[in-house]
Amino acid sequence: MHELARILRAQDVDVTIKRLGLDVDAIFPGLDTLVENPYRFHTWLVKENHGFLVVNAIPKEDDQDHLFWEEWYRYQGEVHHHLLSHWKPYLHHEVFTAPASDDIHPPQSFGKVWYVVEDPDMRSLLLRR
Repeated sequence: MHELARILRAQDVDVTIKRLGLDVDAIFPGLDTLVENPYRFHTWLVKENHGFLVVNAIPKEDDQDHLFWEEWYRYQGEVHHHLLSHWKPYLHHEVFTAPASDDIHPPQSFGKVWYVVEDPDMRSLLLRR
């Protein structure tokens, strides 16, 4: 089993992706053939509060200037995949200012401005080929 697959299992990401109604193999394609973990600079975090069920893959603070924060979440029956960044992408759908703290978002996001891309492709960004 690849390192990323072990991390996804240990953090309950695989189970949560299934709870979102998504196929783990479709969201994380090619796990068995990975040579290197493309998410080695990310922290995986599952949150469930206030009607939200969320999977986060957020880069470490030092890497947030060039790596996206990804989140998959369900709210009021709809599943979303967001790509969030500090830089302004060519196309973005909203600007999100993270609160100073809460029980939904990862602590690495607090107090920062993020550009949000609503990605209709649910596949993990760093595993697309």
